[in-house]
Amino acid sequence: MRTITDKNHRTIAFLEIETHIETQVDAFLVDRRAQRKSEGTLGFYRQKLALFGEYCDAQGITATTQLTPTLIRNFILWLQQRGHNDGGVHAFYRTVRTFLYWWEEECEPEGWKNPIRKVKPPRVDKRQLDPASDRAVSALLGVYSGGYLGARDKAAILFLCDTGCRASEFTGLNLADYHVSSGAVVIRNGKGGKGRTVFVGRKTRRALRKYLRQRPADSDRALWVTVGGDRLTYSGLRQIVRRRAHKAGVTPPALHSLRRLFAVQCLRNGMDLRRLQELMGHADLQMLIRYTKLVTDDLRAAHLQASPVDNVDW
Repeated sequence: MRTITDKNHRTIAFLEIETHIETQVDAFLVDRRAQRKSEGTLGFYRQKLALFGEYCDAQGITATTQLTPTLIRNFILWLQQRGHNDGGVHAFYRTVRTFLYWWEEECEPEGWKNPIRKVKPPRVDKRQLDPASDRAVSALLGVYSGGYLGARDKAAILFLCDTGCRASEFTGLNLADYHVSSGAVVIRNGKGGKGRTVFVGRKTRRALRKYLRQRPADSDRALWVTVGGDRLTYSGLRQIVRRRAHKAGVTPPALHSLRRLFAVQCLRNGMDLRRLQELMGHADLQMLIRYTKLVTDDLRAAHLQASPVDNVDW
C-alpha cells in the first residue's frame, strides 16, 4: 500500500505491485501448492529459489524488477564455481525461469522485460550418466561411526542404493510409508505428483531395523530424522555422504549417482526395462535406454576378453 496527496490535499491510497523477491517466491509456492504439485516438487522449488534469493541479496538485489540477464548469468557462473554439476546448474536455471515466467504472467508489470528471455540455458552434457562406483559406496559404508548417527547413515546409503528413489522422495518419506513385514516402501511424493511402490532387500531391512531401534521416540513422523528428531533435509542427506566420503578419503558421489547405480545394477542383474521404469518412476523409457549403454559397454569388454575367435590360434 502507498499513499499520495493530491492537489486538494486529500490522501489517496492505492496498491502497488509487490516486487520483493522473497515475497514473490512465497506467492509462487502458494500457486504451485494450489495446483496440487507434489511435496517433492515444492521442496525442489523452495530450495533452489532460496539459494537464488540469497545470491541476489548478497548483490544488493531485493526486487524482482531489479533482476537483469547479467545477474542471472553471474548466478550460473557462481554455481559452477561452487562445484555444482551441469545437471544441478541447469535445474537452478529451470527453476528461476519457471518463477520469472509465473511472475510476469501473474503481475503483468508495466514496462518490465523478463530478463530470463535473454539468458540461454546452460549446456548439459547428456553423456554424464556415470553411476556411483562400487568402490565409492563400499568406502562410504566402511567408515566406522557408532551410535545413532552410524546406524542411520549406513541405513540411508543402503536404502538409496536399494530403492533408486530420488533424494527429495527419500526425505519426504514417513514412518507409515515403510512396511516392515514386506520391505515395501510407498513413495507418495514422486516426480509429477505420481506415487509408486519400491522395495528393500534383506541387508537394507537389517540396517533399517538397527536404525529404527535407535530412532528418537518423540521424533517427527518422518522416516529419516536428525538427532533432534526433526525431518532430515536434502542438505542434511548430502552432508551425510560428504562427511563419510571425507573420512574414507574418496570423492563424495552425487546423490543422484546412487539412483543411477541402482538402475545400472538392476540392468546388469537381468531386470527388464519395463519393471525398472516402474520402480524408478520414469514417465517413459528414454532415460533408461541411456543407462543400457553402460551395460552394453560391460558386455563389449567381456567379449573382448573372452572372444572365442581371438583366444584360439586359428
